[in-house]
Amino acid sequence: MLPKNAAPRIVVLKGDRLYGDLISRHIKDLWRNADVQVFQLGFDALDSIQARVPDLFITGVKIDDMDGLEHLEPFIETALPILVLTSRKEARTFDLLRSIRYDGLYDGHAEGMENLPTALQQVIQRRLYVSPTMLPNLKRPKNITLDALTEKEQMVLSVIGDGSDDQQAAERLRLSPYTVNTHRKAIMAKLKLHHKGQLMLYALQNGYIWVSAQRIHYPGFQRSLQATAGAAKVAPTERASA
Repeated sequence: MLPKNAAPRIVVLKGDRLYGDLISRHIKDLWRNADVQVFQLGFDALDSIQARVPDLFITGVKIDDMDGLEHLEPFIETALPILVLTSRKEARTFDLLRSIRYDGLYDGHAEGMENLPTALQQVIQRRLYVSPTMLPNLKRPKNITLDALTEKEQMVLSVIGDGSDDQQAAERLRLSPYTVNTHRKAIMAKLKLHHKGQLMLYALQNGYIWVSAQRIHYPGFQRSLQATAGAAKVAPTERASA
């Protein structure tokens, strides 16, 4: 969690200037030294990001000078943390969202500003945040099952599914970052996923992580840990009987 005196650089892109300024004030309440730039036009925001990459990009879905979500297309293969603010739930919006990368999806109409600090903290650390009201609209990928994954890959998926990088996942799994990266590549190849955003959504949609306003839960990881602990308890008895 970033401390109160942190000074992240944040770009906010919202067509509604008043709403953009409101978001800026909440950011300043969270990080008083934050450098926040608010834009209404996509090209202005993209120019600012190109000049100096921020620590977080917050954007709406409908931007006047952009076609669909083209303002997010340049970041599909980057590590820039992105928080999308929208209350739109029509099919076209989610079709567009499935084609790009983002780290958080916040429904301001349903959640107001109450949980925005939680979303900001998680996304700026490259951890997934999805408003509960958005979950029913995130349909599962078709023709993909976990049957193709080994038990080790499923355990790795349940940890990297929140956006953790290889080093963070390695520390929790007690593996080397190289091993985690090898599993990550295998998982994405088997599930036909192309970037981290798709992997995070897949883990969410298939119950390997569960997001609430308070925290991220890891039911898949916990199941694996319990199974490992159970096997460890049984093993001495089996050896003794042998």
